Amino acid sequence: MDERRFITPAEAAEELRVSTDTVLRLIAAGTLPAIRVSPRIIRIPKPAFEFFRSGRTPTRRKVVTRQVDYEPSFGAGEDIPDREPA
Repeated sequence: MDERRFITPAEAAEELRVSTDTVLRLIAAGTLPAIRVSPRIIRIPKPAFEFFRSGRTPTRRKVVTRQVDYEPSFGAGEDIPDREPA
């Protein structure tokens, strides 16, 4: 049994019997929810795909992106302990 949580647009296109471009258009229109992992990689959550394939469309949620005016400093002021050889 396939336990993967995400599918690719190509896999979704194969299951829907449409082209990959059609799936990408559905994603761009917000009809088919997807996650952009990187600028070139898109994944579709399996539950969202099953929901879409059943003929229902999810309500579109607004994606919020924020620009920050400062560079976050992670670990500022923390001391790194010396590691002893094993």
